Amino acid sequence: MSLLNRGARVMIPKVLQRSSTRAMSGGHCPVQAEADMNNWIKISVVAIGGVSVAGVVIGYLESQHHHHEAPPRSFKKIRAKPYPWECSDCTLFDLECWKECRANKE
Repeated sequence: MSLLNRGARVMIPKVLQRSSTRAMSGGHCPVQAEADMNNWIKISVVAIGGVSVAGVVIGYLESQHHHHEAPPRSFKKIRAKPYPWECSDCTLFDLECWKECRANKE
């Protein structure tokens, strides 16, 4: 087995053999690491602040937009056969129609 390992290492170039170190873990001094950390803190603060401001602006603009009430639909109350209860025009759970029907009967 050691012969195969040695043979494989001879075939692989030296650049590819040195892949044991990670990209960010080797060669940084503490000053450079602190500078990178401060850079990412600044980027994060600007990004979070920008998204927050944009969210507040969009929320304000959406709250100012008034939705118009839809016109009443004429096809909703179409029924050819009357219902089998006392108020034949009213559906079972249409409370306003039931109130009007009972008021008209009195």
